[in-house]
Amino acid sequence: MLILFFFCSVASSKLVFAQEAICAEVKIVIEQKLSFERQAFDARMIINNGLEDSILKNIRIELLFTDRNNQQVVTTQNANDNDAKFFYRINSLSGVNSINGDGEIKAKTKAEAHWLIIPAYGAAESDNTLYYIGAKVTYTLNGQEISVEVPPDYVVIKPQPLLTLDYFIPSEVYGDDPFTPEIEPSIPFTLGVRVKNEGHGTSYKTAIDSAQPKIVENKQNLLIDFSILGSYLGDHAVNKSLLLDFGDIAGHTSKVGRWDMMTSLHGKFVEFDATFTHADTLGGSVTSLVKTVNTHTLIHDIKVDLPNRDNIKDFLALDGDVIRVYESEGLNTDISDQSLNATLTTVGKETKLVFPKTEGLVYVKIADPSLGKQKMNKVIRSDGKILPAENIWQSKIRNDDLSWSYYINLFDTNSTGSYTLYESDINETKAIVGTFLVTKGAKYSLNELLSENYYFEANKSYMIEFIGNIASRICAGKNNFDQNTKKCKTGLNRNYTFNKDAFKTDIFIPSKSGILHGDSHLTGSIYLLAKQTETIKVIVVPLDMENSLTNTISVIKGFRYSLNELLPKNYMFQADKSYLVKFSGVAMASRYCPGKANFDLESKVCKAGVSRDYSFKSDIFIPFKSGILGKNNEFTGNFYMSATKDGDIKVYVTPL
Repeated sequence: MLILFFFCSVASSKLVFAQEAICAEVKIVIEQKLSFERQAFDARMIINNGLEDSILKNIRIELLFTDRNNQQVVTTQNANDNDAKFFYRINSLSGVNSINGDGEIKAKTKAEAHWLIIPAYGAAESDNTLYYIGAKVTYTLNGQEISVEVPPDYVVIKPQPLLTLDYFIPSEVYGDDPFTPEIEPSIPFTLGVRVKNEGHGTSYKTAIDSAQPKIVENKQNLLIDFSILGSYLGDHAVNKSLLLDFGDIAGHTSKVGRWDMMTSLHGKFVEFDATFTHADTLGGSVTSLVKTVNTHTLIHDIKVDLPNRDNIKDFLALDGDVIRVYESEGLNTDISDQSLNATLTTVGKETKLVFPKTEGLVYVKIADPSLGKQKMNKVIRSDGKILPAENIWQSKIRNDDLSWSYYINLFDTNSTGSYTLYESDINETKAIVGTFLVTKGAKYSLNELLSENYYFEANKSYMIEFIGNIASRICAGKNNFDQNTKKCKTGLNRNYTFNKDAFKTDIFIPSKSGILHGDSHLTGSIYLLAKQTETIKVIVVPLDMENSLTNTISVIKGFRYSLNELLPKNYMFQADKSYLVKFSGVAMASRYCPGKANFDLESKVCKAGVSRDYSFKSDIFIPFKSGILGKNNEFTGNFYMSATKDGDIKVYVTPL
């Protein structure tokens, strides 16, 4: 298959007037190979010339195909004859140089012929179908032509798969903006594919192997680069492989995959096409089981969260003027676009989105008054439904005058038409929690264990907590960890730092922005060693986040402090809920009271008879009661801290 893109980016210097902007068009090609197992037959015929001194001349062998009713079946050796039910070709000959009427078999010689026989899709569409294959052998012996009918054998043709491939790519993609002095980071985008089997038969061992993009035309010599970073099957990352191995795709089912791509410059895909060819040696268009290949402009990866769906992301696409959802399970549904009927009002940090109640699938795109600055962690529908994160997003589009337009986008099912958008909530943090299955003894680079869809900012500090039996290791000296060989090497760039602060908290500072999960270009000295096979949690907390659960207090060297004094105030803790608690600032020593004693808030010593209403172990805080901390509601337990220096300490709390 050949995927062809025409990409347009503005050719300019970093400081250029709008009227000087020129659209530089680049032609990009991605070559891909679709493979799968299918039914085929090897037909063999042996002719034994047992005569002592006579040559069999003018050998001709014709294969004869009939159906179960003894009716002749149309066959072909022409790869473009689409009316045939079978394609066949000579696969090998031995003992005879030709079987087309001019071959010879020498005396006392055995000849053997093999044919490759491949059924077309129409040979058996829905049920196992019986066919007979015989042959007519014609030859000349001593000047006399002789014909022999070879009794037929039977074959059973199973129902065939019939594949439709749908490709999806966004119109606008983001990299460095030529109209700003800064160098903006590239943001990965999706090249998606859905393989839909419309036939009754199974497509066995189905795979698509992709090459990296190639620029095949660049008349304006635009300095631009495209690359595929990695791939996904369904919603699961496939390491760094460009191969999508779908396995078996049963009849009337579908599977989806995605490649993460990146471009160095901002621009638009102005044309997108895909073509495929089938090898003539395997029957060409006669035996092709690919029905068609379609291309679509991707609006966003969304999730149709109706009952009995597969919980895998789907494709929201624009086909001309029609907005349509292509589901991972194979359904194609036109949706209701309520963008013109939607209104948006903002009071403080709370935003209300309203449009007419809509049954079925609905989409809204409306101007974002915050110009992309107001971030939405949670969207609540008027009936209490919390929208999946995939179904609410912000976007921007460059206008002809080179300004930007910003939008809020929403996708939903059976909508009430009324939503509340939150930038943040008093009980919500902006921490990111990811889960990963690790294998005992395996080594992992940091980028493999960072949250999949989180956008990191360059030179910003992040606290990272690994929950599970996994240990961090540091490459010696100037060595860095190579993700491919799983070894420490010289010659690799180090574009992040990963150090421990005074509290042995892991602090991650990237020197590049972007979605860093799976980014093989994110390299440094850290790697992780799994001590056992398990699912671990990786928690990332931005250390300068606003409206987060934090508390800063000044401490005095030698003084003791209860956990009650250190935790954030005005926060409603929930009983039996787990919270990750981390400390940053001057050094303090953690202490636990022995036995059943607990830390007394007044005397600052361990005492018997003091209640214990929380558990605190391995940085995990679990209160046994609900409430807001204060003089009338204090948490007591066996944990306390002793300050070793004067200064400030900051406490971060992450609900798990």
